[in-house]
Amino acid sequence: LHAWFNPFRAANLSDTAALAATHFARQRPELTRVHCTQLWFDPGEPEVQDRAIAVIRDVVLRYEIDAVHIDDFFYPYPSGTCPGLDFADSATYARYVNAGGLLARADWRRDNVNRFVQRVYAEVHDAESAVRFGVSPFGIWRPGNPAGITGLDAYATIYADSRHWLQSGWVDYLAPQL
Repeated sequence: LHAWFNPFRAANLSDTAALAATHFARQRPELTRVHCTQLWFDPGEPEVQDRAIAVIRDVVLRYEIDAVHIDDFFYPYPSGTCPGLDFADSATYARYVNAGGLLARADWRRDNVNRFVQRVYAEVHDAESAVRFGVSPFGIWRPGNPAGITGLDAYATIYADSRHWLQSGWVDYLAPQL
């Protein structure tokens, strides 16, 4: 049994009125970002990552599961409904830069995801060493890798560096979405 999580997607905007009072987006709306027709938690906010990891750890400790699995919605995919819309994390990125951060925005976003994946792996294994951790990344890591592959660039568009996670030992498995 794999417990599947979408740690940063909060809701569709059409559903936000139906969110329970205990929903994290209701409790901490300042950590959410409206993106086209969806409400997202900002992966650059440390409290967002902490909360998602606490929820995942709680599930690992309370339930007999075989694996924790996260989807590839780290940052929003491009949308035909809102073409060219960038994720609204300018204030979060500005705080990072003002605190001395040197990464370009795309690299900072990728670093947010990388640190999250690394932390989830460590927390899952700390809570229960037999539980595995995996990700279902978009099926194309980078166009042209291998030669002839075309399509969305997950590395540059949703800031998912699945090859790095695998090479770094931060996942037990990948289940690409093809």
